[in-house]
Amino acid sequence: MPETMPDVVTRTVCLLGFGNVGRRFCELVARKADELADDHGLRVLFSAVGTGSHGSLLAPHGLTAREVLALAQRFPDAVAPGVDLIAASGADILVEATPLDPHGGRAAIAHLDAGFAHGLDAITVNKGPIAWDFRRLADLAASRGRRLLFEGTVMDGCPVFSLFRSCLPGCRLLGFDAVFNSTTNYILDAMGEGIGFADALAQVQAEGYAEADPTHDIDGHDAAAKTAALANVLMAADMTPDDVPKDSVRDVTPERVARARAAGRRLRVVCSATTDEVTTDTPSHTTTDRGRVAGAADRGSAAGAADAGPRPMAPDTLRVRAAVRLTELSAEHPLFSASGSTLSVLLHTDLMGTIQVAERDALPEQTAYAVYADLLAIHEGR
Repeated sequence: MPETMPDVVTRTVCLLGFGNVGRRFCELVARKADELADDHGLRVLFSAVGTGSHGSLLAPHGLTAREVLALAQRFPDAVAPGVDLIAASGADILVEATPLDPHGGRAAIAHLDAGFAHGLDAITVNKGPIAWDFRRLADLAASRGRRLLFEGTVMDGCPVFSLFRSCLPGCRLLGFDAVFNSTTNYILDAMGEGIGFADALAQVQAEGYAEADPTHDIDGHDAAAKTAALANVLMAADMTPDDVPKDSVRDVTPERVARARAAGRRLRVVCSATTDEVTTDTPSHTTTDRGRVAGAADRGSAAGAADAGPRPMAPDTLRVRAAVRLTELSAEHPLFSASGSTLSVLLHTDLMGTIQVAERDALPEQTAYAVYADLLAIHEGR
């Protein structure tokens, strides 16, 4: 590809995290390079790549995705702090794809802070910043005239945030029910065959569906983070995963799963959020034990600016409550079909009733697509 082409804009990316998602995003950009140029007027170069253990790459002049992949066996530079790579990268866009820190997402939040300080737009698939610090980050992005997008934080590449932003103008999200974690789907289904928890976990690990350390999944931390993220953005909840009561699948027995099956039901980890009316003597803008009252001033602040993402949808008189619970679903329930790697969410709105969004085969490729789609949205000003 020529170094310069008429009507093609070059945007440089600082990519932090080169695991399954970061690598596949790079592969996607390499595969679609011609299409990006021809159809979208976009050329993507990488000026920095950071990993936790396989070195780093700093190339302020920019490398193509194919050039990055050719070096990916072991990047040439020593592992460097993400904030240092951001400062030295000269990039236009930060892609935050590091692993989730369950204790507040501190590292990823620091990366986004540094990105905005250096004038970068930001895309994150790390759910920590959105689950733990969305409002402040949205306000910060808006104050710097930057964009913060995060479609891949809840349902891989399946559009949820962008659905509201682009397709449901004027709608408010009053609540949701969802199956957000495929690892627990696989474990519970295996236990339905009479296998104990430990053996079911070992089986899904061997098949590659569970992480080597599956604690975040089986104890509900991943589901709680996704629940908080969705509620924070679309319901102005101002909660953290610590505010979300959660059930673990550790103590589930094959007998419990079998009883549910015998009754025609399916046991699932269901993420829910709902809104309660707040009485007039409830102080506005105060944090409750499970959520936050969303006042008009709050909404204007968090939605930032529009560029920070979808607008929070909670009316002034509603308080958000959320939980992650083991639930028996009947065959008639819309979430009953969420098995294996299928994820699904029911979005309860004020104007469109209930909308169901589902994704089959939730894999790293789909999350990589979320980064790709967010990159195009930034490039095209959507």
